[in-house]
Amino acid sequence: MSKTILLVDDDQRLRDLLKDYLKEKDFKVYTSQDFLEAKEILNFFIFDLIILDRMMPSGDGIDLITHVKKTSDTPVIMLTAMGEDNNKIQGLKTGADDYVPKPFEPEELYLRINNLLKLYENLNKLELKIVFGDYIFDTKTNSLKKNNKELYLTEGENNLLLKLINKRNDILSREELADKEFDESELRKVDVGITRLRQKIENTPKYPQFIKTIRGKGYMLVCREI
Repeated sequence: MSKTILLVDDDQRLRDLLKDYLKEKDFKVYTSQDFLEAKEILNFFIFDLIILDRMMPSGDGIDLITHVKKTSDTPVIMLTAMGEDNNKIQGLKTGADDYVPKPFEPEELYLRINNLLKLYENLNKLELKIVFGDYIFDTKTNSLKKNNKELYLTEGENNLLLKLINKRNDILSREELADKEFDESELRKVDVGITRLRQKIENTPKYPQFIKTIRGKGYMLVCREI
C-alpha cells in the first residue's frame, strides 16, 4: 500500500511542487496551508509521516509536533528556512525526527522520508507488552487483556491509557492528558476518564495500585514491560 503523507506549509508553490514530486514516488500526499487546519485534520486522520514548516501564519510548527507526539508515534520532518542550530535543536527536542533546511533537493527529502519510514516500520514490528497486575496491554495491537481475555475500552479510554503508557512510570499532568486546547472543562474530562479507567483495571478504584494520583502534579501509570 502507498504510504500517506501530510504536508503542512503556507507556500502554495512549494506544496504543489512537492505534492507532484512525491506522488510520482507513489506516495499519497495530503496538504494543508495552515497550522489550525492541519491540527483539525490530525484529529480525524492518521498519516504515515508528516512534513511541516516551522513558521506559519496561525502557529508554530513546534506546537504542532507537540500535538502529534502526545497521541501517536508518527514520524515528523521539519522543513523550514529557519536552519540555525538553535532552531534545529528546539525542533528535535520537541520530537521532530528529522530537520531539512530550505532550500533543499527533493531527492534528499525523498531519501530522508524513506529512511524514517523504514526505521519506524522496523520499530513497529517489535512487540512490547506493558503489564500491570493481571492486565497486559499489547502495543502492537493496542489491546488490553486480563487472563487472555480482551477488555473493551472506549476510544477516549484507549487514548487516555495510551498516553499513560507512552510515559509509563512517569508523571503526566492533566493538561498533557487533555485532548484539546485545555480549559477547566477539558481537565475535568481527564479526571472522569481516569475514574472510568480505574473502574475497569483497579481491584479497588478508590485505592488505585496502577493509575496513581500524584498530588498537585497529575497521574502516573505504574507498570513493567515484557
